[in-house]
Amino acid sequence: MVAISAVFVWIGLRIMGTHPLIGWSSLVFFGLCGGLAVLNLLPGASCLVLDEDGFEIVSLFRRSRVRWTEVARFGETRVGLHRLVGFDFVDGHAGSDRLRRVNRNLSGFQAALPDTYGLSARDLAARMDVRLAAHRADAAWRA
Repeated sequence: MVAISAVFVWIGLRIMGTHPLIGWSSLVFFGLCGGLAVLNLLPGASCLVLDEDGFEIVSLFRRSRVRWTEVARFGETRVGLHRLVGFDFVDGHAGSDRLRRVNRNLSGFQAALPDTYGLSARDLAARMDVRLAAHRADAAWRA
């Protein structure tokens, strides 16, 4: 992302004299994209943490937490050219029903992880499914 953004910033600079609007637009848009990509490379900016209670997604230093009890299923999905891990929430989960419907129409799932964190989407979905099944088995054993 950083390299692609840098190329388009360079192109924007080169055409600024003949096509100022396109040049400035390219410079601003791809400069921001490159800046966000660099931010995401900083330590602690992006990660996925799995624990006994659920998982925490960190993206651009923003944290969001999902409990295992809130998840119905995981699976591999494709959004554009990217393969991601999608997941559905259990019935009755609080949140935006409209956004979940849009996501389901786009990917087949109500939500998705923003990255695969160095694994294939299939492998990460399988690992998360194992953790979800272990949590359910533990909860059933305790009951």
